[in-house]
Amino acid sequence: MLRFSLLPLLLVATVAPASDVLPLETFFKHAEYDQIALSPGGNYLAVTMPQEENTGVAVVDISNFPELEVLTNISPSGSEEHLGGLFWATDERLLMTSTRQRGSLATPVPTGRIYATDADGSRQRTLQQGFDRSGQAVARFVTFAHRLPDDEHHVLVVERTHDRERPVARRMNIQREGRARIVARSPLSRGDLGTDADGDVLFASGINDDYEPEFAWRPDTDSDWRTFENPFQGSVSFYGFNSERTHFYIGSRDRENMGIYRFGVEDGRHELVLGDENFEVLSPIWNRERSRLVGAVFNSPRPEPRFIDPDDTVARIIAGLREALPGYDMTLSSFSDDGRFAVVRMYSDREPGTFMLLDTESMSLDELVAIREWVRAEQMAEMQPIQVTARDGLELFGFLTLPPGVEEPDELPLVVEVHGGPHGPFDRWQWQPWVQAMASRGYAVLQVNFRGSGGYGQQFEEAGYTHWGDKMQDDLKDAAKWAIEQGIAHPDRICISGASYGGYSAMMSVVRHPDFYQCAFAFVGVYDLERAKREGNIARRIGFGRAYLDRALGTDEERLREHSPAFQAERIQADVFIAHGGRDEQTHYNQYHVMVEALEDAGVSHQKLFVRDEAHGFYELDNNVKLYGKALELFDRNIGSGWAADSGDE
Repeated sequence: MLRFSLLPLLLVATVAPASDVLPLETFFKHAEYDQIALSPGGNYLAVTMPQEENTGVAVVDISNFPELEVLTNISPSGSEEHLGGLFWATDERLLMTSTRQRGSLATPVPTGRIYATDADGSRQRTLQQGFDRSGQAVARFVTFAHRLPDDEHHVLVVERTHDRERPVARRMNIQREGRARIVARSPLSRGDLGTDADGDVLFASGINDDYEPEFAWRPDTDSDWRTFENPFQGSVSFYGFNSERTHFYIGSRDRENMGIYRFGVEDGRHELVLGDENFEVLSPIWNRERSRLVGAVFNSPRPEPRFIDPDDTVARIIAGLREALPGYDMTLSSFSDDGRFAVVRMYSDREPGTFMLLDTESMSLDELVAIREWVRAEQMAEMQPIQVTARDGLELFGFLTLPPGVEEPDELPLVVEVHGGPHGPFDRWQWQPWVQAMASRGYAVLQVNFRGSGGYGQQFEEAGYTHWGDKMQDDLKDAAKWAIEQGIAHPDRICISGASYGGYSAMMSVVRHPDFYQCAFAFVGVYDLERAKREGNIARRIGFGRAYLDRALGTDEERLREHSPAFQAERIQADVFIAHGGRDEQTHYNQYHVMVEALEDAGVSHQKLFVRDEAHGFYELDNNVKLYGKALELFDRNIGSGWAADSGDE
């Protein structure tokens, strides 16, 4: 029988009175912890700790749990560098990778560096620098592929770089810096390499010149690669071999064949073992030894684990936890080698998450650290899954978040919140600071996974290609009209908000549907698509980056201008707030200046905020409080919920 020491997690949500409106710092203060990895012996935890300009790592001794002792802290040498990719090579030796990230919404760029430390803080080393042989910095993406338990001095890493088409696997010394020896080269461009349980590199995935996915296998490291015919119309993910190496498992994003498939290594025949018509696989579920696939988590409205082997120990643990705590979802990771201890992350739509230590012998679950301990679930709003039919019959999934305490909404002010990306990312069931902040001020918040979003199959994602300015915006309006027809939202109290692609969408929506939205909040958006194809870090990725932009945006110059808000500002009737960071290289800061000039030339009512030292998304707490405070003022001015008057705020 499970027992839980973290009793506050079992509290039932209550309604916070209007006089207790939470300050914006509650939502936007940086998380204290992010990732946790348990050492193989079960004695230590490695914990990442985000800070203003970088992310460090602490090693904690839990051998006398519940007593905790911090043994060492490691910080990267540079600003905007973030440690992660935690990997225990041995019971005592921890390895880490790092990324650089300019702005909280920016895509992290791998540095190629690998750091190492002993648990007690001794023998700290940089095992690999992020440079090529000529000494030039190069984007180098490194993942730890295998511990090689029979070799206590080395691990297997897979390395991908922008200056080399095919990934390689290297055998890296964990004690000292030196060029790691290449043990395998992929026969395919881009993609990844995969191993069996013994660490032999036997699988490769990639993309051909037509951007069609392909994969290959070999029976042993001395054999030639065999390229399989890919039966799917989408990219595939390698999940691993069975223990006998007679089959391997892959995940398919093909909307007609979505799920996990088992392939025979000799004949290439495949069969579906777990599938879904609408939802992609989010992540595989392994047994305790990570030697056998036992299930997967699917992107259903609430993440849903499904099992190939429901009698496996991990499957039974997950089922038991979900039954005992129905308001929470959880992920298991980092089992100790003896299988006794594991780290569990518990989270919900109303709580950012708590890392717990699971003792599989006593089946006790004890709190380690809360990601944001100051966030109280009982003060947050619930996310309700929704399904909407777009005007052309396409089924769309999303979420509706109502203000805390509102059970029967009646023509509330509504904000349509648009996720970034747009291709790949998607809205999911989890605590989200800006959504919760809006709900706390009395706004209903609608999030829609419009065509082009990830999570629903390759064809659904590609259905948004070249339709940034029309069908994708129509999906958002159709969902908002659904909320109006249901009596949830008032037809004259609708605003739209978003960051990155969402900022583009907010501005393009008030261009395309000028009579529908009362206001728009556009943050770090792109507003001139022609400029986006030649300016910014995506456009600078010669080859793949530019080819992606051609596929996603199209090459018709007239259509690009038609889908660019900067060329149609005169159509905007809504009140606008536009904001950007002066160091943004992802949606280049020039996009802000182009759009502001267009708004001023068209005489459109707008407010603006340009923070010179911020990038793609703001890091500084004060800047975020200012940014989102001004956005809330915009909403209050145009579709006001009355929260400020009720709470006594000015």
